[in-house]
Amino acid sequence: MNRLKFLALSVFAIFTLSGCGSMSGGYSLSGAAIQPDWQTIYVATFPNYAPQQNPTLSQDLTIAIQDIFRSRTKLKLNSNENSDLIIEGEISGYEVVPQAIQSNDIAAENKLTIYVKVRYINNKDESKNYERTFSAFYPYNGNEILSNVEPNIVPKIIDDIRDQVFASIAMDW
Repeated sequence: MNRLKFLALSVFAIFTLSGCGSMSGGYSLSGAAIQPDWQTIYVATFPNYAPQQNPTLSQDLTIAIQDIFRSRTKLKLNSNENSDLIIEGEISGYEVVPQAIQSNDIAAENKLTIYVKVRYINNKDESKNYERTFSAFYPYNGNEILSNVEPNIVPKIIDDIRDQVFASIAMDW
């Protein structure tokens, strides 16, 4: 009897897993809203117009967005605006806000928030075009100096913004 259960479960597992391969057009779930006829993407450099500057933020954000589309979709990264999809924008805010003020008027925690304005142009389906601001934040100890914690928290904020931009385009959110 146990052999029969094992055989039945094995057959069920094979059929279940064989149906999980890929969606139409060969795209995985992470690229669900990207159509098979969309071939190229151009990600322009995101200039940093935030009043408080971080010298590598522009490059780091641009590379992060390029990398996620290159690794999770079949789109080819293009170096010009004649692409099927275009992502451009700018870093518009980089601010520290004190949180959890203690009785001695000193912040127990600060929060770094980065704002990025994104323009998405879909040359294959103009109904998908948008201009939207994305933001992400990360809290840090109020006793720390921003320049000391930036190398640890800025990459986490960039990853969050990158994921939001990807989801808004690839998942049509």
